[in-house]
Amino acid sequence: MSATATLPHWDMTPIFPGLESPAFDQAFSGVVRQIDELGAYFATEHIGGDVDTQEATPANEQTVRTLKQTLERLNTTVQAYRTLSAYISAFVTTNTRDTVAQARYSELQRQSARLTQLTTRFTAWVGSLDVEALIALSEVAREHAFALRKAKTSATHLMSPAEEALLAELNLTGGAAWGKLHGNVTSQISVPVEIDGEERETPMSVVRTLAFEADRATRRWAYEAELAGWERVSVPLAAALNSIKGQVNVVTARRDWATPLDAALFDAHIDRPTLDAMLGAAQEYFPVFRRYLKAKAQALGLPVLAWYDLFAPMAEGNREWRYEEARQFIAEQFGTFTPRLSEFATRAFRENWIDAEPRPGKQDGAYCMWVQKDESRVFANYKPAFGGMSTLAHELGHGYHNMLLLWLILH
Repeated sequence: MSATATLPHWDMTPIFPGLESPAFDQAFSGVVRQIDELGAYFATEHIGGDVDTQEATPANEQTVRTLKQTLERLNTTVQAYRTLSAYISAFVTTNTRDTVAQARYSELQRQSARLTQLTTRFTAWVGSLDVEALIALSEVAREHAFALRKAKTSATHLMSPAEEALLAELNLTGGAAWGKLHGNVTSQISVPVEIDGEERETPMSVVRTLAFEADRATRRWAYEAELAGWERVSVPLAAALNSIKGQVNVVTARRDWATPLDAALFDAHIDRPTLDAMLGAAQEYFPVFRRYLKAKAQALGLPVLAWYDLFAPMAEGNREWRYEEARQFIAEQFGTFTPRLSEFATRAFRENWIDAEPRPGKQDGAYCMWVQKDESRVFANYKPAFGGMSTLAHELGHGYHNMLLLWLILH
């Protein structure tokens, strides 16, 4: 456990000095003002409405100008909102007990509902456009061709404007609230685990990393403690999951999707044959994976692997991956693909874009989020094992992808 004692926390000061700083307050007020102005602009230009009743908008120079102005205003507002959202989330997900961060997050959620209402109105307006004609006519439309075509399809699945507006408001006390509860409960639970002969109250984010321990007794103890911990909070977690899924089922039906899966595939930009091909490939190779698990059990001297043995290190690879070693290894291996990827990872480590330490109040898992310009932040609960190193490399790959997306936009 000592290997995680000096793991870094990410540095958010390049974005804003703090949640209570004048710079943050000014940015927050600026986003509120942008949303106000965007709403006024939509009203003036008659952006949005019921796609079934709204008259078709001709593809002419005036429509091109309106589309250009609308996209510029909408993109600017959404980008500013995303930076604020990422900044506040950086505090909430690393410490759900941070009352200031939670309060600002709740404030921003109210603005999120307003912005969602406007983006829905934009989608409805795109539904009234001859998108293909505009793409042929306008460079701006060609630059946004994928998004416009997607919005054109989305418009056919919208409820009435009043219903969509109500959904955005009710989501704050519906699905979003249940999701927030789930994150708070799972991050704040601690369970007793025996480590080095001593029983300690251990955050769940740390308990999950013990699945990589070489000592089987430690893995088993952590696994059983984790199950007991989840059982203690099973009622609120079940309520959260059921309520979130219940909302999804109702909304997708009201938006006239055949199934929630169809809506999810559309949002993920893939079709059913693609999903079936991926699932089919996985199923085809299940026998290979089972042979590997049997071989691993044999190598560990076990008749069969228990669940808590799945991530056990192999004897010949039973080495710790200290964070500094992972840092050097990732930068070196990334360089075999392209120097630019290695330079990106080196910068992420150097500028403290990574929050690696598991600790009380921190949510479990790992993710990467864009924050501003070419900067991302990587959330991890680092374990000094091969799995911890590979997870870190995976998330940095997302950050590199974010940077390349920005490069494509600018060029």
